[in-house]
Amino acid sequence: MHIFKLTHTLVFITLITGCASFEKKSSTTVELQQIKVSNTRLNQRVNDAVTNVEQTYLKVKDENFATYAPSTWESVQKDLVSMRKLVNRFDPNDQGFFGGPSESTVLEGISEVNDGLIKAQKIKNQVTTFLSQPLADIEYLTPKIDNVWQRDFAIINEDLNHIINMIEDDYLVSRQEFERAKLQKKISALEINIVTANYYSPLEEQFKLLNQQLIPLSYNNVSQGLQRLNTIIITSPRDTDLLTTTASLIENGIQRAEHITTDVSWINGLDIKQREQIVLHYRATLEGLGTKFIGQDLSNLSYKAQVQTFELELTAKLAKFETTDAGTAYKQRTLSDLDN
Repeated sequence: MHIFKLTHTLVFITLITGCASFEKKSSTTVELQQIKVSNTRLNQRVNDAVTNVEQTYLKVKDENFATYAPSTWESVQKDLVSMRKLVNRFDPNDQGFFGGPSESTVLEGISEVNDGLIKAQKIKNQVTTFLSQPLADIEYLTPKIDNVWQRDFAIINEDLNHIINMIEDDYLVSRQEFERAKLQKKISALEINIVTANYYSPLEEQFKLLNQQLIPLSYNNVSQGLQRLNTIIITSPRDTDLLTTTASLIENGIQRAEHITTDVSWINGLDIKQREQIVLHYRATLEGLGTKFIGQDLSNLSYKAQVQTFELELTAKLAKFETTDAGTAYKQRTLSDLDN
């Protein structure tokens, strides 16, 4: 009887122990599952955050932030390296003082990169807005810079970078505006110097060779042309059509002055009889043209009257020719309309 009771007691204890062990194992399995789910969520949060930042970085990395926000962009590059190291070391199961970085540390590193990208874009917008005119002028001048202007252009770019640094460091706007005005003045001066070298200087060198005492009227005409060109360079340095046209007229004036110089020098070297021969030659030329083109004998007129008569008669004939030609064209159009 005692043996039966003892056996019954042992079976009961075994059943209770087994139930307790089963409950403990079940609890451990649930906890492990919860930890696994939690770790998955942690990894997902980190991966989503870093993916978003990396994608943003790839989109903007070629937007020239190194120029428009150099200090900020340098910090972004450093923070990006640190972020990637943190992400690579992150393990949800190994966080803590002796383990890898915690989730909060990793997310903070990711956030620093994201904040840096936002700041870089903000500064770039400030720079491109505040320095829109200087930046546009520098872009325009860049292909025109040769060895002669390299030093001046380098100084301009140094001043530009200085103002960008001032914007990044949040200097007073009044100070930034002062420096911008100085920069714009240098850019304008350089542009005028380049245009002057291309259009004015070559003509000025030719002009200096003219003899003012020998041909004062022609000399003054060329001088006035150069003054007009200089005014255009100062007021409209990018009006290439006007610059080219004005420079061409001055060049023609210089060539004309050179020919007049030759003629005046030659006449001044003649004696009295030779001078008369020159006058007779000019009159004979004009009288021959009068007979050929207007059918008049101009030999009994002064040279000045010859020129005036020839000009008036020739103008009248050209006008009559244009009227006749216009009438013929009108008749042809009328006949054509009737045929249609």
